[in-house]
Order: sequence, then C-alpha cells, then structure tokens
Amino acid sequence: MSTTRRLGPLVLALAVAAVASFDAAAVAQPSHESGQQSDHRRLRILVTNDDGWIGPGGSSTPLIAALRDALVADGHQVTVVAPATNQSGTGTLITYPTVNLANPEPGVWTVTGTPSDAVIVGLDALFRSEPPDLVVSGINPGGNYSSIVNHSGTVGAATMALENDVPAIAVSIDGKTREQSVALKDQVAEYTSDVVAALARRARDGAVLPAGLGLNINYPGTAAARGTSLTHVDPNSYLRFGFTNTTGAPGQPGTYALTLGGPTGTPEPGSDWSALQADKVSITPIDADLSANPRDVARVQFLERVAP
Repeated sequence: MSTTRRLGPLVLALAVAAVASFDAAAVAQPSHESGQQSDHRRLRILVTNDDGWIGPGGSSTPLIAALRDALVADGHQVTVVAPATNQSGTGTLITYPTVNLANPEPGVWTVTGTPSDAVIVGLDALFRSEPPDLVVSGINPGGNYSSIVNHSGTVGAATMALENDVPAIAVSIDGKTREQSVALKDQVAEYTSDVVAALARRARDGAVLPAGLGLNINYPGTAAARGTSLTHVDPNSYLRFGFTNTTGAPGQPGTYALTLGGPTGTPEPGSDWSALQADKVSITPIDADLSANPRDVARVQFLERVAP
C-alpha cells in the first residue's frame, strides 16, 4: 500500500489542506445538526464495509448503519452495497466467476462476495451511468494501520474504488474490543461525516479528493481523541504469526491454528500507529499504485543495463 512517503508534494499538500482543520473539539462536539447543514455540497456516496450488512439476528450491523445514518442526516444521497456476510481480512480479493446481488431494503444492496466485489458490482450495476462522488468503507471495529492495511477488507474496498477512479475513504476504530468500538460508533460516524463535509466544501463542484488519492482513517479507542494527525503507514509489522499445531508437534503435518497480534517495537514518528498511541485520529493518504518511491527505484536502476 502506498503511503504519504510515496505521494507527490502537491497531492500531499492538497490532502493536508483538506483535513488540517480537524481537532479534538470538533470531534467531541460535531458542528452540524441533522439535516440542517447548508454550507457544503451534497454528494452521491457508496457505503460499504467488510463485516457485512446483515449481522447476527438478521439485523443491520451497527457500525455501517451508524455511518450510513450520519451521512444521510448530513444531506448526502447514500447507497449501501456491502457483503452479505462477514468478509474481514479479505484485502482486495475478488470472487470468480459469479456473485449474487440482493436488495433487502430500500437503499441497501448485498453481494455474496468480498468488499471489493461489493464495490465493483455497485459501480457497474448501480452507478453505471454516473459514478458516485465518493466511496466510504467502514466503520470497522478494529484498527487498520501498519502492515495490516495490506490485508484489510475495509481498506481493500477503498483501494478497489481508487482503482476505478472513484475517491475513497476507509474508516476504522482502534478499540481494544469489538464492544469498545461499537460504543464509539456514533461519534466516529459524525467525525467521518465532518471529514466528508470538509472535503466537499473545498472541492466545490470538482472531485472531493485529488485523482487517485484516498484516505485511511483510524480513530483511537477513546471518546476523548486528542486531535487529528496526517500520517504514513508505520513500518513495523502488524502481524505476529503464531501458528500452533493442534494435533501434534510443531513442524509436523497436521492442523495449524494462526493467532495474530498487533505491531511490536517502537512506533515511527509521524506514523499511523504513533498517532493512535497518542490517542489521536490518524488520517493516512493512500493510493492504489504499488510503485516504489523514486529514490528506491534509483537504487536498482543498474538493472536496466543487464542484458536480456
């Protein structure tokens, strides 16, 4: 996943300008009232997630519903296109050859596939005549920072939108438990709506983000966030593999169970993990371009001289 360290100065400056005004006070006390905001453009938004629209008991999952409701209350036209079942950790996986599309309630569509499938089907089947102004993926109950962004279905959906030239935002809450994340759902939904409003105000009638640019938002697992920081992806590995053979000795054939843990070591200054450790909201500009930093490319430029 590309990070701020690979983005051009102009693109990063535009991203900084778009979100620089957010602070803890704005998060704690959102400035708009339901349906009353009139100082920003109304957007056509596709909302998705990786946890599925239908949760246990057959009802909508609480976090995506809170996100949808906050955006609708702010005057946006929202269409939900989400996986029919939990698809966490699927990254940008797509299903081949077929998926089914259902319409369980007005404005809500479900796909028997991954978050990336939901975005592709939504863009092709529901927004074919005109793409949405924005795709918002989330809210995920758990952080998506450091190297886990490469495997996150939440971020994967945003990446798929960027691949199709649609601006995108991924939103996650770094709660220590699912219950802690769910408790913050309304606050984070309002924060996300404020971010969208700020982008829409600056965009006027143009694209809400520069071409190819998305945002990965991680909200700390606290109700008292201490501001917002623009960040890059922390280089520490999020995944701490712990395979355990459940039927025999390690290193032998059998059934292995994988346990995962968060990053270890010291957060790099300016990174997403560093911001979360300081109870700040992390906003990391991302793109779908896996090209390396030009400075790194220069280190292997000698390969052009290798004879085929």
